[in-house]
Amino acid sequence: MKMSRDIYGLIIAVSLACGAHGTAQARDLYARVDSSYRCVAYNEAGLHVFRSSKKVFSPVLKTLNNIITKNRGRINIWHVGGSHVQAGMFSHRVRRNFANNVNGGVASRALLFPFKLAGTNGPSDYKTSSTGSWSKAKCLEQSPSYSLGMSGFVAVTSSPGASITFSLSTSDGIDWSTSLVTVLGRSNGGAVPYIVIGQRGTDGEEGTETTVEASQGDDSNGFYFELPYPVTEFTVKFHGLGGGTRFEFRGAVAMNGLAGVSYFASGVNGAATSSWLRCSLLEQDLKAARPDVVVFGIGINDAHTPNFNRARFKSKYQELVDRIKSVNPDCFFIFVTNNDCYLRGNVNPNTRNVEKVFIELALDNDGAVWDQYRVMGGYGGSKKWVAAGLMQSDHIHLTRAGYQLVGDLLYNAIIGEYYKWCEQVRQH
Repeated sequence: MKMSRDIYGLIIAVSLACGAHGTAQARDLYARVDSSYRCVAYNEAGLHVFRSSKKVFSPVLKTLNNIITKNRGRINIWHVGGSHVQAGMFSHRVRRNFANNVNGGVASRALLFPFKLAGTNGPSDYKTSSTGSWSKAKCLEQSPSYSLGMSGFVAVTSSPGASITFSLSTSDGIDWSTSLVTVLGRSNGGAVPYIVIGQRGTDGEEGTETTVEASQGDDSNGFYFELPYPVTEFTVKFHGLGGGTRFEFRGAVAMNGLAGVSYFASGVNGAATSSWLRCSLLEQDLKAARPDVVVFGIGINDAHTPNFNRARFKSKYQELVDRIKSVNPDCFFIFVTNNDCYLRGNVNPNTRNVEKVFIELALDNDGAVWDQYRVMGGYGGSKKWVAAGLMQSDHIHLTRAGYQLVGDLLYNAIIGEYYKWCEQVRQH
């Protein structure tokens, strides 16, 4: 992997300058990026933070500094979008970078959902299994059968003995153990979740199971569980199912209670702004995350039509922003522009208009833009990304290498703003 001399010089200069002010001292927080792809406009990969936005972003960067230098404070980031997010390759790359470079190899996995029960693909960094009979709904449906929230999906069961098991990764060198779990969901007749974990064994013997009841919470606030010790696997079961009583499971939030950056991600294949606006319980579920930063990756499906309406797109996006602000008025928004793509066999001309809308939204809401469109080289750039093996032949979705690259670049863009904040602190 290669890093440009300019970036490396900025790291050293800013790190040394900030050392006297209690900020990162000679510490390289950047992800190592392969800068050999000629189709990538690396000079466009920074975060565009407008002057009016710096005041809103500054508290986040200050907290990031406390995490890095004092191991104190928490930042919750929510990345929401369509298929680019659902597969997890893009979002988990950013999550891993924060876990390794900022959190010291320990991190909360945050939002989990059993995508198999929804009959679709999901991230590969955790596994799920289930028992019982389940139905499903998702925000792509014009009239979902059940209410939806932060995940954009719901899995529903009335089977006595139904369960969902989550197994977090233990092979990537990061400690994803969880000791705090919030189950998001509700019942039509009083069914409530409980959690079963494996008891720690002694002398190599297999331990017994431990049942954990919710310590607080309800259908409105989520069911909150404090586990007796950190685990990488837990099973959600339910009291009171059967006889027509069902439980609507919208996801689980797995946290460790430690200082650091937690990266939530919600993706639904094919989702547009209207899809997420159908999630009537979005605000309710977001209380379990209360995001300090939202990374918007919604837009490519809105623009995948010859009848794209710029004003309508902006209006729907603003409605979504306003709903999130009702949960956290101080939330900072990062708008990720659409990647260059094809529409009906040709370069999609709507992508440039979407880029302009995102700039307007960032200005209107004191946010920032990460211009993935420009990083790809602008109009027609997808053709070169396909040739370089960074994009699939559909000229819409990236390859694993492509998603990992944009994940590294987005993470670095945020870290770059942190270093700029350090320099401003030093000067004042």
